[in-house]
Amino acid sequence: MKNVLPGAAFAMALLVSSQAFAGTVISDPVAFIKSVYAAEQSGKAPPDDINTPRLQALYDLNTKEFGSDEVGRIDFDIYMNAQDGTITDVKVKGVPVEKGPNREVVIANFKNEGKPQEIHFYFEKGKGGWKLDDARSTKGETWTLSLILKYGWDGAQ
Repeated sequence: MKNVLPGAAFAMALLVSSQAFAGTVISDPVAFIKSVYAAEQSGKAPPDDINTPRLQALYDLNTKEFGSDEVGRIDFDIYMNAQDGTITDVKVKGVPVEKGPNREVVIANFKNEGKPQEIHFYFEKGKGGWKLDDARSTKGETWTLSLILKYGWDGAQ
């Protein structure tokens, strides 16, 4: 029995450590966005390891061009559509993509400081689950995340 316990303890430690480094796994984009807004309402930051390689490359480009000490092109919380505020009346729904079973659009409608907002989140499903590929605001301050990260604010977003 002595020899089994250390082996079991090692296997458990290995399992826990591999899960700790696995990152955020999104199995349902709608449930994930709902959880992000619940976290935002309680003052918690959303995870930052949820991007597709394409979107992550744009974040990395922004960091490369501005350095890690500067804000860069994006200086607001994409989930709030502002630098801060108070979010209320959150409604989230998923919209399947026609002939795109591995893509889904999640639309979040809410109020920030009483002002109506609508953010569309574009998800793609890969080997590791769902990842965020882009986001776009259609009410309030309008923007497309990938365009801001690559080109900045051009006034036409």
